[in-house]
Amino acid sequence: MASEEASLRALESLMTEFFHDCTTNERKREIEELLNNFAQQIGAWRFCLYFLSSTRNDYVMMYSLTVFENLINKMWLGVPSQDKMEIRSCLPKLLLAHHKTLPYFIRNKLCKVIVDIGRQDWPMFYHDFFTNILQLIQSPVTTPLGLIMLKTTSEELACPREDLSVARKEELRKLLLDQVQTVLGLLTGILETVWDKHSVTAATPPPSPTSGESGDLLSNLLQSPSSAQPAEERQT
Repeated sequence: MASEEASLRALESLMTEFFHDCTTNERKREIEELLNNFAQQIGAWRFCLYFLSSTRNDYVMMYSLTVFENLINKMWLGVPSQDKMEIRSCLPKLLLAHHKTLPYFIRNKLCKVIVDIGRQDWPMFYHDFFTNILQLIQSPVTTPLGLIMLKTTSEELACPREDLSVARKEELRKLLLDQVQTVLGLLTGILETVWDKHSVTAATPPPSPTSGESGDLLSNLLQSPSSAQPAEERQT
């Protein structure tokens, strides 16, 4: 393979060409074949990891995530354990570092890919998968991201696709049930916080049009008795 930087520039050029209005269908088929061949190469995921962290091209990011998605859902059993460990470590770090700047559809796709790993490996090989989600929810800075991860997890693991065995589906169902009480507690806390903020905002009255007068009254009350006497009495 070429260098990561050269591969990224070539991929960006191909993706731009593919989606250009003037590109013929024949050329698009050629580009699709090139992209499919690249995705099938051993170690292509390492390049895709670099692409995700180094490009701002939405097409390139989506393609890279698709490579990961196919790797995890179709070829995961044949991936070396060390590579799996690296992928499990790098993708969540990438999400945490860039979730605020990524387009929402790229962010959601990355969340989905991470959940796909959990779908395969949690809890035996990915023991902190759900713990990481709970930690995201508990931190105010990452609460929205944690809720997206939780929603995706509930969608993908509670009703998994047919490519999982019956035993694995049942295992995932039990694992999720074990987390229900903790999740409900966190969600209740979030809702109470939102409610408290709303209540404080709603209970704060607007400034009174006579607030200036009230200040004058308070000032008068704090004056000394001699200074508060009418002018006529002070003259006498």
